[in-house]
Amino acid sequence: MLYIHQFPDWTRFRFDSPKVLQALGQTRLEEGKLIGIMQICGLKDIEAKLLAEDIVANYAIDGYTLDPTNTLAEVELKSKGSQNFIKNYLGAIQNASQPLTEERLFNWHSAMGQNKVLKFREVPSEVQTTIDATAPDSAPKTLHFVGPNPERLQSEMENFLSWFESANIDGVIKAAIAHFWFITIRPFADANGRLARAITAMQLARTENTTHCQYALNKQINIHKGEYFKILARTQAASGDLTEWILWFLQMMRDAVKDSEQLFTSEISRIQFRSAHANDTFSAREQQLIDEIMAGRLTQPFTAKEAAALFNASHDTALREIQSLMDKGILETNKKGGRSMRYRLKIASGSEN
Repeated sequence: MLYIHQFPDWTRFRFDSPKVLQALGQTRLEEGKLIGIMQICGLKDIEAKLLAEDIVANYAIDGYTLDPTNTLAEVELKSKGSQNFIKNYLGAIQNASQPLTEERLFNWHSAMGQNKVLKFREVPSEVQTTIDATAPDSAPKTLHFVGPNPERLQSEMENFLSWFESANIDGVIKAAIAHFWFITIRPFADANGRLARAITAMQLARTENTTHCQYALNKQINIHKGEYFKILARTQAASGDLTEWILWFLQMMRDAVKDSEQLFTSEISRIQFRSAHANDTFSAREQQLIDEIMAGRLTQPFTAKEAAALFNASHDTALREIQSLMDKGILETNKKGGRSMRYRLKIASGSEN
């Protein structure tokens, strides 16, 4: 079997433009919505959560387990952290405008991989990946790939780095191609997947003109990593058509963007609520009740008994606070009456029925 890199001019990639451009338009639309939400809400501490999820998933895809709590703590420390592989991943995004050079790649690999020698691999690269069976009566499948010979690596990487810095192509499509291209060259003895995904994060930050992480793409790739490895394998065994890979990559981006939007749901609800009730005044207990509902700590619809437990007060006291908020048009009742009466905000997150 011939692999893609064994064809002449193998890097003259092609794809079905109408299909890819349609998917790209959908992706850009979703991305634009997210950016608009972030401009209203601000990233606050959500960015650290997204970055930690992305880094943990980057390693999980390759079969390595990172502690999510420790990773989040390191992300929050930024340049003061002790883990170079985390600092380098953050640097790929925060310093995305700086050129991607051999030296930068060697430093990243030194932090992410096992071999600390600052040079490309000098041995053949052969990888086997076992994919779990998707049907109950089917067996696991082993995918096989061999990278370019070591003597080709210097010229292959010079070509890649030159293209990465100079190619005039849509930035998201460029990220998808760069991901595939690097992981196919496999310039190092290990950590090529992790590095490919760091390069992807860097390119996406460039095209979005940001120094922030706005969604956890690796989290989605990890959720669908069986598909990820299979599509890569099929594309690496073809003659240069990247359509399937690019379409899948764009779908993972859209899934990541939608997942990120969910993190802002409660903040959007609070902004909408504050806007609708800017002229209203609330007692301390009323404000406490509203805050607990909007934070999701008091699940809607709720009972007077649950509100009483929140206040550490009597049932009658809770009912008075609830009635006051109903009079102000803040709360409404669920349909059932009596002691099973339940309440919810009139302006809520949209998830309660």
